[in-house]
Amino acid sequence: MESSVDKGYITWLSEACRARVVHTQMIQPLWSGYGACFRAKLDYSASVGQEKEHKLEQESNGYGVATNTKNSAFYPIAHSKSFTHVVVKCASPPPNLAHPRGWNGQRSDERKRRSFRVENYFYDKVQWLTTDRCRTATCVSHAQRGTSTLLVMEDLAPSGFTHTSMSLSPDNAKTVLKWLAHFHARFLTKEAVEKNRDTNLWHEGTYWHLSTREDEYQAMPESLLKQNAQAISKRLSGARYQTLVHGDAKVANFCFTADFSSCAAVDFQYVGYGVGVKDVAYFLGSALTTQEQQEHRKALLDTYFNELEIALLARLSEKEHHCDFTHSDGSLNNDTLTYNDVVQVIKEWKDLYSFACADFYRFLAGWSPEHWKIDQELQHQTDIALAKLSKGI
Repeated sequence: MESSVDKGYITWLSEACRARVVHTQMIQPLWSGYGACFRAKLDYSASVGQEKEHKLEQESNGYGVATNTKNSAFYPIAHSKSFTHVVVKCASPPPNLAHPRGWNGQRSDERKRRSFRVENYFYDKVQWLTTDRCRTATCVSHAQRGTSTLLVMEDLAPSGFTHTSMSLSPDNAKTVLKWLAHFHARFLTKEAVEKNRDTNLWHEGTYWHLSTREDEYQAMPESLLKQNAQAISKRLSGARYQTLVHGDAKVANFCFTADFSSCAAVDFQYVGYGVGVKDVAYFLGSALTTQEQQEHRKALLDTYFNELEIALLARLSEKEHHCDFTHSDGSLNNDTLTYNDVVQVIKEWKDLYSFACADFYRFLAGWSPEHWKIDQELQHQTDIALAKLSKGI
């Protein structure tokens, strides 16, 4: 972990928000050395247009030292000056690519660069459509310089989302499943038309989908899974009911209240279109042990689908029956849902759960065949999907 927040990032933050940065705390460097994520406290009362240096009280988990920064360029007014405590993600692609598992080619670099632009767009244009039932951080400001991007978000900790975890009990996992259900219900569409998809988001959400993982696919050993990779991918992407998926819904990307009764999500680099169970399958594999998944799978999936039904029925009761989600061509998502749609989406996505597991297994088999997430449960679900394909179901 880096010892302190880069001075250049702090200067950029100050300029983008037109505020003095009075405190920073490193959270973590970004994957493969692409930048940093850190907390900051802002003082909007100070003028940043003056040629004046401000002393910065910097704390980076005990490693940082005080430094100075000079403010210069002006930026558009931040979205909201009500947030003095913010989380900042500054992405600056390194000159020399590196990856802990050796996947540092051009495809990987292009995917990461685009993921930061997608996330900035989500927070700027889409985040405001989320609700308290699928809580996300408010966008404060964002900017771009060449290939580098800056995203400034509300720090969720002052709102009570103070806890994170690398694993959950089955009962606490239900909190996230309910969040996912409401997020997916919020953006659900039917008979999704390609031209209506917002091209500023991923055409297919999640970081592991087949069309962007050709290198990993080629690295897979010959197997029934590899032979059916295209069919599995098409089954998921061809589903009638699509929504926005978080795309990286691992347990580490959720913040919880102290009693774990409520949560909020962060890290929307791979948000895009897909079936909701892709998020569900990925989340459960990240949060629970193999035994917990095997013993509690049915109850947990029931929790998700029951909450999805509740959220969709709530949409039916709304006047316009749809989420005012603007597509890239400026049109609204005008899909009018019916009760039959609620029944059918649940039926379709239940059937696709095993395919979502198999799709993620396909990625791991090429990317890191010894990964701990390849367990008996993932293999079991993959076997179900492969059996359905062989039977033409």
